[in-house]
Amino acid sequence: MEGKILGVDKNENLYTIKAENAERYTFTKDEWKSEESPSVGQTVDFDISEDNKAIAVFNITKPVIEKTEDTTSKAIIALLITLFFGFIGTAVTRFAIMEDEREEEFGKLAPTIIHFITAILIIIPIVGWIIAIIANIYYAIQNYKACK
Repeated sequence: MEGKILGVDKNENLYTIKAENAERYTFTKDEWKSEESPSVGQTVDFDISEDNKAIAVFNITKPVIEKTEDTTSKAIIALLITLFFGFIGTAVTRFAIMEDEREEEFGKLAPTIIHFITAILIIIPIVGWIIAIIANIYYAIQNYKACK
């Protein structure tokens, strides 16, 4: 079962989990099976014992990737390239500027192809222009987020 650690009573070494079924379970540090220490807010996977306690508790929270550099300027460049060059800007942003760690979250090939297809719609008068402009703005914003 999955849940989130709500709190800890350090005196008794007792932790409280709120499970996905909205029930609350407690466990002691002896039942913690991950390397790092348990902390409030962690998402955990656990089993339930016969006496309704959490046992075999594992941390399943994805590690937070801390960025040491300010990527705002890179993100603004991605935004501007996309606004001025359309789907070509998306391709440049996704394949050259965006960090590889962000690929799972934002993708590379699929957004580029979708942006290309919406750009082709510009050959349709008025409706195509509107769709192409909206897509260009949308992907400019997404590329900004992908590089931030």
